[in-house]
Amino acid sequence: MKPTRPVIPMSDVSAKITPRDIAPTVLPDDFLDSEVARAARAFQLPAFDELPDLPLYREQVIAYIEQVLSPLADASDGPWLTPSMINNYVKTGLVPAPQKKLYRREQIARLIIICIFKQFLPIPAIKRMLRIQAVSYPVAVAFDYVGVELSQAVRAAFSASAPTPPDTASVVTRESLLVRSAVAAFTSKAFLLTYLRFTGFER
Repeated sequence: MKPTRPVIPMSDVSAKITPRDIAPTVLPDDFLDSEVARAARAFQLPAFDELPDLPLYREQVIAYIEQVLSPLADASDGPWLTPSMINNYVKTGLVPAPQKKLYRREQIARLIIICIFKQFLPIPAIKRMLRIQAVSYPVAVAFDYVGVELSQAVRAAFSASAPTPPDTASVVTRESLLVRSAVAAFTSKAFLLTYLRFTGFER
């Protein structure tokens, strides 16, 4: 005679199953069809020549960068930039000091790159990367390369079937591989945190 398996009765005090417990989860297609995903796909970092031509005061720089990066707001752990952050970057030599409290195109470009890279890299690592860039390429060339690579990577990440975009560098170098790796890391974080926020995740 087969031994019967014990039946464990459900507790009378266990929580009842609610409709929310069995509600379907958010499907990836729902997210990719959402307004936030469409905004991310439309993200385009401006070219160096498209950055403000006239010098800006610190508060104007902050407002401009917040606007540029707003489609990827969920990738940031807080404000993209604050007055104290700018002061620290100037003190540590990451950004050239302003002249008469005004920041020019090169400084704005440097601040945008720092805002992106600091989401996953410590400041000393960013400083090393910027040092490599400074001895390898002019600021405009380096900034435009980051912009193209980042815009393509974000568009691919937030699309249903977009292939991994090819390297846009005319010659693949150590510097271009570093940029591609940095862009991939940032894009992965942007996608993950945006998706989690869309599905109800709260920090």
